[in-house]
Amino acid sequence: MFFIKKIVEENSSKDGEDIVSEFSELMQVKNAVDKLNGESKSAVILSRDEENFMVIGGGADNKHVCYAMLKGKTYFMANKFPIAKPAAEVNVGGKRAMYPSKRCLGLSMVLESAKHFADRGALAQTFNWEAP
Repeated sequence: MFFIKKIVEENSSKDGEDIVSEFSELMQVKNAVDKLNGESKSAVILSRDEENFMVIGGGADNKHVCYAMLKGKTYFMANKFPIAKPAAEVNVGGKRAMYPSKRCLGLSMVLESAKHFADRGALAQTFNWEAP
């Protein structure tokens, strides 16, 4: 596997500490992302180092946001086709923000992207990535 650690942001923890752990299997990535609920667990960060990481956030109502930083450049995962829906509020890491509908993704898409990043350290080219 490419990455070194994952960070699960726990909004409900009393001390505000994030849970940091190392992964040895892709199933651990899937389990962490599956547990996102947009409230008490609202972000999973897959990190190789400070300049190469992926954040998967949200989870409520099957709305997830996925973005990555690679070599100092930020990329947002987005639907390839225009979506005629209004922007949606998504909680990522305890911070609520409005995201365009094309960046609000279902669980299966963000899981596939997270597994690819964890395994190869690169963005899955089967998905659309755009700079902010």
